[in-house]
Amino acid sequence: MGEENALKELIESYESYLNESFKELWGKVRIEYDKLEAYSVIGGLLSRQVTLSIQMARSPNILNGHSGPLFLRAMTDLHIALSWIMMDLVERSKKYILHGLGEEKLLMEHYKKEIEDHPDSPNKEQIEQLIDIKSAWINSQRREFFVEVNLGHWAQLDYRKMSQEADCEGLYKFAYKPFTHAAHNMWPHVSMYNCKVCESPLHKHHLIPQLFEAPLDIDFLFRSCKYVHMAYELFVDKFNLELESPLPMEWWWDYFEEEQESDCEKT
Repeated sequence: MGEENALKELIESYESYLNESFKELWGKVRIEYDKLEAYSVIGGLLSRQVTLSIQMARSPNILNGHSGPLFLRAMTDLHIALSWIMMDLVERSKKYILHGLGEEKLLMEHYKKEIEDHPDSPNKEQIEQLIDIKSAWINSQRREFFVEVNLGHWAQLDYRKMSQEADCEGLYKFAYKPFTHAAHNMWPHVSMYNCKVCESPLHKHHLIPQLFEAPLDIDFLFRSCKYVHMAYELFVDKFNLELESPLPMEWWWDYFEEEQESDCEKT
């Protein structure tokens, strides 16, 4: 099988597995009806993690050092938050929701100020519609006048401290932080992926900008699969679930073992 066909088959099989395993996993979570809001949060975050991995798989051109870290930074961020919320499901979910509602309320106030400052703006009608939509969304969950705007971090902790409390500091040190270099366009990433050494000895080998084509690296999808695996483990442990589907990393290794056996039989 050619490399292109092998990659296509992997992507299709992986997406199919994630869709089926996600439905099974969430279907086995027993929702406590006095904690519906909390389950909405962790279910949404689980869905987000699986979705990001599916989107990475569907877009093999992003499996490189330029783009892959942007997805993986979001996934490590999510896992730390999800792990921390799981430790106190009701209270921490509430903090997460209230901060998000406050962010939307703040944005809505910015829109109102924009209309106030520019009453003759040609976009006034569109902005007013946005305000109405956001107001309705906020009020569907909380009365708008009860929603406070909190300009700090929603958890009132930074991600390092959250990871320590949630027992995933290794993920923070060795994944979240390095991927942050790419997400925030920091020098460790930019100097390696967007610069080359000037060939003129008179310029003291300074770095100059260069457009590089980073090679496709399936390791970025592997890492994505690993972070979905870690999320599944949180749910399995928290809710004592027994799944018929393999966990993501088990599926990954089984897939490549079967592929290797198939190739051996053909030779």
